[in-house]
Amino acid sequence: MKKPFLLGVAVALATALGACSKDQSADLPEGTVTSNNFENVQGWGGANEASVTAEKAHSGRYSVMTKPGLDFGYTYVNTLGQMTGGKPKKMTISGWAWVPDKDANASLILDIKHSATNGSQVYYAGMELARTVKKFNGWQEVTKTFDLPDSIASINTCKIYMWRGSSPRPVYLDDVTIQLEK
Repeated sequence: MKKPFLLGVAVALATALGACSKDQSADLPEGTVTSNNFENVQGWGGANEASVTAEKAHSGRYSVMTKPGLDFGYTYVNTLGQMTGGKPKKMTISGWAWVPDKDANASLILDIKHSATNGSQVYYAGMELARTVKKFNGWQEVTKTFDLPDSIASINTCKIYMWRGSSPRPVYLDDVTIQLEK
């Protein structure tokens, strides 16, 4: 008799907690695939978790960084088919970057491979953060829209990450949003 009662309590608690949570997807613009302030790393991975840091943050407590010895930031990985129905023509990636100076040449990378098992390149492009920001030593909003090739397919694996390049100092990124346009 105790098991059904406990199960009922667990279901009621889960329902109450779910009702208290806010649906954040309603706050995002149409076409948004994901938005991450690195407080929650759901859907992100594939890179060194040491890149998530509390050293600097645009919002919340955490951001992602690259620095000497840490070449790749935490990575968003998904198939295009999971990101959207249909064939997107454009992908816009935006976020907030903290770049110390013009020599900190880290880039935000969009890397699309054929599939999870076939790593042949379909598309590769980046946004050089030191060239994109208007000032250094402060948080700056950065945005780039990438025109996707007609050759993309739903099985393609999409990776989005920050790459250090040859930056001699840490570069930080926070509040990343990925949007697709058909």
